[in-house]
Amino acid sequence: MTQFPRGGGGLSTIDLVYLWVDGNDPELKQKRLYWQNQYGAKINPQATDKCRFIDNQELKYSLRSVEKYAPWINNIFIVTDNQIPKWLNTNNEKIHIIDHKDIMPPEALPTFNASAIETCICNIKNLSEYFLFANDDMFFSNYTNPRFFFTEEGYPIFRVRHRLRKKDYSHQYVKMLVNAYKLIEKNFGKRYYFNPHHSIDAYKKSDIIECNKLFSEELYRTTLSKFRNEENISRVIYQAYACATGKGKLKLIKKIDDELTLYEKIIKTIRHDFHKDSIYFHTCNTNYQEKIAEYKPELICINDNEDTTDDDRVRMKNFLENYFPEKSPFEI
Repeated sequence: MTQFPRGGGGLSTIDLVYLWVDGNDPELKQKRLYWQNQYGAKINPQATDKCRFIDNQELKYSLRSVEKYAPWINNIFIVTDNQIPKWLNTNNEKIHIIDHKDIMPPEALPTFNASAIETCICNIKNLSEYFLFANDDMFFSNYTNPRFFFTEEGYPIFRVRHRLRKKDYSHQYVKMLVNAYKLIEKNFGKRYYFNPHHSIDAYKKSDIIECNKLFSEELYRTTLSKFRNEENISRVIYQAYACATGKGKLKLIKKIDDELTLYEKIIKTIRHDFHKDSIYFHTCNTNYQEKIAEYKPELICINDNEDTTDDDRVRMKNFLENYFPEKSPFEI
């Protein structure tokens, strides 16, 4: 069991939290359709697209990646709506199933909104102070250690890809990011307006609790949103809050790390020796292997979105089976 950090941040273990749903489950599907009909035209189609709920068994491969590349992870909490993956070994001592009702207020249930659930992850019983958060389409792709996610002082590292582009502001997801960043700017005078790397992230539970108190009204409205909408607040607020209060580190992902010396940068450029901490793919991409070989990332995300076809999902699953072929102790 890995203890972290060893410096001024005290000692703690590092847990991992997943959100998972099997949208093909008839009971859950019927419940979701009932509430969709209740809300009717008020729901943005992006909030109920197939990609929000379909299960392509990505979680199985993500857990394989944990076993291979991050065995130092302590407890693994899987947050669901009264569901358990059929292949999951719940007898494994690291695995803990958390139902929505265990962490969310009754008035928020049922929910079909990941952003709503994310406002309540700090309520998971026995969750450690230091933890990682992932969706099931996020994977470790190289060996990591706690220092990849937290600084020596124990501050979570906030990885971003680039600044938000004005042309993307019409998208629901980007509007939710902007909502979060505006609150941070208003209260702390800090402008972060970045596109997150959209992969496995690091958090401190105390930061989330503090942030939830500071923005209690705004975040509670997100908690009560059964389907995500453009007025919701993205969980990026917790990372921006950590940075704004001097308890987080912002890191812009580049193919040549900014922290290297000029000489090292020149040598890597000449040799085409590039590296990115994490790479984000749309499922409809076809160059997973090529980009992974080129940039040697520690993390990858293969995101199922509105443009994904069933053929794309088959191809993605084949890739994952070939990339993570070894069965993990987390499977029956």
